[in-house]
Amino acid sequence: MGKADKLVLGDWNAICDVCGFKYKASELKDRWDGLKVCKEDWEPRHPQDFVRTPKDDQSVAWTRSEPADSFVDVTYAVDTLTDVPSGTFNNEN
Repeated sequence: MGKADKLVLGDWNAICDVCGFKYKASELKDRWDGLKVCKEDWEPRHPQDFVRTPKDDQSVAWTRSEPADSFVDVTYAVDTLTDVPSGTFNNEN
């Protein structure tokens, strides 16, 4: 007959959520992940779970809107004899 099977007034038998052994409910502890565990299976929460990094501010120092597109009309003089715009390079010799 194990320790958990003995009568203890005001206490009851309970099962450890990790190892599955029977203990008195007063011997089980709450673990950080919500499990009821015996003292052998109890562990503190890892300190790295509480590390918070600073926000990464990716905004730029200043901005301005893109200027409107400007279009320029260009008039070319066309050589009426050859239909080639003047000012172009003709590779014919």
